[in-house]
Amino acid sequence: MRAREYGVLFALALIWGISFLFIKIAVEDVSPATLVFGRLTLSVLTLALIAACRPALAAGWRRYLGYGLLIGTINNAIPFLLISWGETRIASGVASILNASTPLFTVVLAQFWIGSAHESLTLRRSTGVLIGFLGVAVLIGPAAFNLGGGSMAQTLGELAVLIAAAAYAVGALMSKRYAGSAPLAAPLTMQAGALLVVTPVALLWDPPTHLPSLATFACIVELGVMGTALAYLLYFWLIHHVGPTRTALVTYLLPCTALLWGMIFLGERVSWNSFAGLLLVLLGTMITNGTLNTQFARVRQLVRVTPQPVAVSVVALHDDSETDRLPEHSRITK
Repeated sequence: MRAREYGVLFALALIWGISFLFIKIAVEDVSPATLVFGRLTLSVLTLALIAACRPALAAGWRRYLGYGLLIGTINNAIPFLLISWGETRIASGVASILNASTPLFTVVLAQFWIGSAHESLTLRRSTGVLIGFLGVAVLIGPAAFNLGGGSMAQTLGELAVLIAAAAYAVGALMSKRYAGSAPLAAPLTMQAGALLVVTPVALLWDPPTHLPSLATFACIVELGVMGTALAYLLYFWLIHHVGPTRTALVTYLLPCTALLWGMIFLGERVSWNSFAGLLLVLLGTMITNGTLNTQFARVRQLVRVTPQPVAVSVVALHDDSETDRLPEHSRITK
C-alpha cells in the first residue's frame, strides 16, 4: 500500500467511525428499518445525481443489476439493519468494536473462497489480524464487551453486530466481481438492490407516526450522503486497488476514529490503554498488508550495498593515459 491508498483508508475510517454515533442518535427517534430506508434512499439519489452529471462514471451499470440485488442484500441491507437494531441495545462504541471482527471473517473466508478474491491464509496475515484485534480489545478494554454478565437483550444486540460483521466480510469478497467496472457501477447497483429489499421491511417494521426531529434528520442525511454514498465510492476504490482483505482492515481503525470524534466533540480524555490499543491496531494493519516486510526489505537492500574497493581510489590518482593502460577488467567507467 502506498501513501494514496493509506489516505483513502484513513478517510474512510473517519467517515464510518462517526457513523456509529449517528446511528445511535437516530434509532432513539425512528425504527432501525426507517433509518436504513432513509439512509439508502439518500445514498441512491446522491449516486444517481452524480451518474446523471457524469454518465461515464456509471457506464455498464445495467450488467450488474441482478448481481447488485444479491450483493446489496448481503453487504448493505442485512448489516445495516442488524447494526441499527443492535445499537438499540448496546453502545455505539461496543458496536464499532464488534464490527472490527470483519477482517477476521474476511481473512478466514478468503482462504476457502473460489475465484479472484481468494487469498491464502499466511502466518503473516493471521498474526497481523490477531494483533489488530488485540489492539481493539486493549483500546476499549474488556469491560466494554460484558458478554457474560449482560442482559439477554444486550447479548442479542452484540450477536446481531457480529453477524453483520460476517455479512460485511462475505460482501467484501463478493465485491471483487466488480473489478474493472465503472466507479459508480458497484455502489449504485448494490444500494439500489438493497433499497428494494429494505422498502417492504420499513413499511412493516414500526413505520414512523411522526416527523423525525431535526437532529435525527441530520443524522440520516449524513449517513446517506457521506456514510454510504461517498464512503462506498472510497470502499470500492480500495477493493480494486488493494484487495478485499486489506480493505476490511478499515474496521480496525473505526474505534480509533471514534476516539478522535469523542475528543473533538465531547472533550473526552484519552487514556494510556487507548494509545496502546491504537499502536497495536496500526501495527497489525501494517503487518497484514505487508508494509513492514517492504520496509525491512529496503533496509536489507541498503545493508547489502557495499562501497567500491579501495583500489578504486588508487586508480583515481592516475591520469587518463595510465588508466587506459590498465587491464580491461580493472578499468573504471567514468
